Amino acid sequence: MLSPRLDMILKNVSSDFVADIGTDHAYIPIELAKKGVRVIATDINAGPLKIAEKNSRKNALPVTLLQGGGLSPLRGASIKEIILAGMGGELIQKIISDDFEKALSARLILQPMNSQAELRRFLIENGFVIEKEDLACEGRKIYNLIIAKRGTMSIPETEIDLHLPPCLYSHLLFPMLLSKTERELSKQFDGLSKSKKKDLEAIGRLETLLSDIKRIKEKEL
Repeated sequence: MLSPRLDMILKNVSSDFVADIGTDHAYIPIELAKKGVRVIATDINAGPLKIAEKNSRKNALPVTLLQGGGLSPLRGASIKEIILAGMGGELIQKIISDDFEKALSARLILQPMNSQAELRRFLIENGFVIEKEDLACEGRKIYNLIIAKRGTMSIPETEIDLHLPPCLYSHLLFPMLLSKTERELSKQFDGLSKSKKKDLEAIGRLETLLSDIKRIKEKEL
């Protein structure tokens, strides 16, 4: 049985040819293969791939395992969907940038562990449209899922929409995401406010974001 965050990824796969980048133990590829999906699973390290191979053999499932970093192991494969999960938002940006045309050719299923707002901005500024977002709760942690594909959309007029997309307001887990975002931004604000050399522009930006969060809380909760 998959954990909630992995199950969320699985439920949002919609094609018959998928690549899971940084697969670790290949839990998602194995579940996809059970459904008849063609899967390529990659990892930069040999250790996790050995465990992934053991797991796929135990289940007698045809998962293609390739070692390498980023999207480079995919070579000329016509992948329909690419999963990039369990890694930081900045690393996801780098992987996309390093093999941009490959990334543009597929539907991206992204689960950034941090820097979600920065990743959303990066996607929009680089020719992707955010098609869908989702949330999952695992223990006390909340996880974002961002699904993007080639397309055009505008940067939100207010920065808070990059941190808290309006499409998630109606999600049952949105209050949890709202609280997490407020804690993170408040921590940044407190750190900058206590700094000897104050960055007034950054402090003002965070004040605006926290004010916007207060407005959303009053409206939505």
